[in-house]
Parts: sequence; C-alpha cells; structure tokens
Amino acid sequence: MIKFLISFIVILSIISCKEIQKKQINSKINDGIKKIEEIIEKKEINKKENNNIITNNNDIIFYFIGDPYFIQGVEYVPKEDYNYSEIGLSTFYGKELHNVKTINNDYNKVTELLGRHKTLPIPSMVKLTNLDNGLSINIKIVDRHNDNTTLIQVSRKVAQLLGFYKDKIATVRVDILSDPSKQWKNVSMSLNEPDFDKTLSSAPTDIVSISNIDNINLIEDEEDKDFSEPIKLNSEEVNDFELYLKVFKFEDYDVIKKIVDNFNGDYNYTTEKNGFKYDIIIGPINKNEINNLVSYFISKGYKETKIIIN
Repeated sequence: MIKFLISFIVILSIISCKEIQKKQINSKINDGIKKIEEIIEKKEINKKENNNIITNNNDIIFYFIGDPYFIQGVEYVPKEDYNYSEIGLSTFYGKELHNVKTINNDYNKVTELLGRHKTLPIPSMVKLTNLDNGLSINIKIVDRHNDNTTLIQVSRKVAQLLGFYKDKIATVRVDILSDPSKQWKNVSMSLNEPDFDKTLSSAPTDIVSISNIDNINLIEDEEDKDFSEPIKLNSEEVNDFELYLKVFKFEDYDVIKKIVDNFNGDYNYTTEKNGFKYDIIIGPINKNEINNLVSYFISKGYKETKIIIN
C-alpha cells in the first residue's frame, strides 16, 4: 500500500511539474513519504488505544456458567437450575483467597457473605443452612472450587455466622434463590452492554460519600471479631440425623466386598441393585471421615458418590 502511494505521488509530480528540477521532485517525494508515515503511525496509536479499551472491558464482571470440566477425573456439568437443592458438606476459605479474582472478574473476600460452588451459575444467590445447628443465611455464589468432597466453600465470615468456624466443616443444605439469582444474571449481563457506561453517566444521582467500607488491612484482627452487623440469620428446627456415603456402579458383589475389606476403618454398608450394577451405602459416618472415603473410592475408579442423610 505504501509503495503504491509513493508511486502515485511520483507520477503526479512528474506529470504536473515536468520542468521542476530533480532535487525538487525528490523533496516532494520525501514529503509525501513523511505524510504517509504519519498516517500509519496515527493508525497504530489508535489501534493500541482500542486494544487497551478491550483489555479494560475484560475486567468487567460477567455472567458465567461454563463448560463441563473434571476434578481428579470427576466430571461436573455447570448449568442454570432454579430448582437446585442439595445436601452436602461445607468448608470455608480464609485470607489466602482474600481479594483473589474469581472466574468472572469478581473478587473473593473473607469479610463478605460469599460462596464458591462447582456447578451453579456465577453470580447467583443461595440459602445456606447449617443442618448441625439450624442457622441459615443467604449468600452470593461468586466462584468455582475444586474439592470433590465439599458441596460448597464459603467465606470465613459465613462460617463464623453459621457457627462452624472452629469445627472447620459443617453439614449443609444449599437451596438456590431463583428470583435473586435471575436478577444477578440480568445485572451481570447488562454490565457488558456497549452503552452501559453512557447509561450510568446520564443517570441523575445525588452526591454520596462512602468511607471505610472494607479495611482489608485489618483482616488479621477479625479472627476473634464478634460480628454484630445487621445481618439476618434464620433458624430452623434441628433434627437428629446420620450421614451416609453412597457410591455408584460396582460390577458385582465380589468387587464390593474386596474394596470394602481394604477400608482403613470399620464401616457398615448395604448394597442396592442398580440396573446391571450395584451401589453401596456406607454409614453412619462422621462428617470429618467422609473426605478420606471419597478420596479412597476415587482412587479405585469409583468417581460417582453422594452424601445422604437419614
């Protein structure tokens, strides 16, 4: 393209200025080349600026479901399920994840009511109930986690409020809140609309001063903090229950017996016919022992497990 423009300038110069001296022609050619270089340079600068704008847009929070993925050979299929309700175990994360970016450009924070889940939409809202004491609270799902045994991982603040910070683990029920979850979906998707910033800048607003929302430098001092914020905790009736682990799809009873005999522990179990295969139900089990059992069966190739209560 540059060569073509140069040639064009030369031809014009020769046609219109036949009697101009050679030096003048060369001068005109050089001036033309400089102008062309200036144009190209401006285009390169604009290109870089546009790339920077795109990069900044990538920092905007977005709605995320994601493709199926594997954790230690166990497949998880994320999806929108506004009837979701599951029982399992919950652990919590501490300062190691504070202010670490989530999969959709949000942030994990230990001081907020947040959770990490393997399949629910991000963001979405759930009701989390500690079945050990009946306490429940609504939290926002902001990220994925990579623990096969744990149904959900929550922030340290949630663990403190639901009373399992010292135990480090709890038996919980996770129920999705459909309407708030759909609202979060709409908000997240609208953030990525081309005219979102224009809409914000044109909206009438009052001057609001906000300070000291979250002093992350005081995280270390929050270990023993008595939370007295106006957070609504609900209480449900606590029923006695026992935990069991169900493991699916054994070839036959002899295989089950051989694997169970290698347990590092004495557990009761029953078997169920499942088509041409067998399932086993082990328990009752202490919640702190389930992690080892799940890992044991995964190592033996039995990756489909489920925690049930009775």
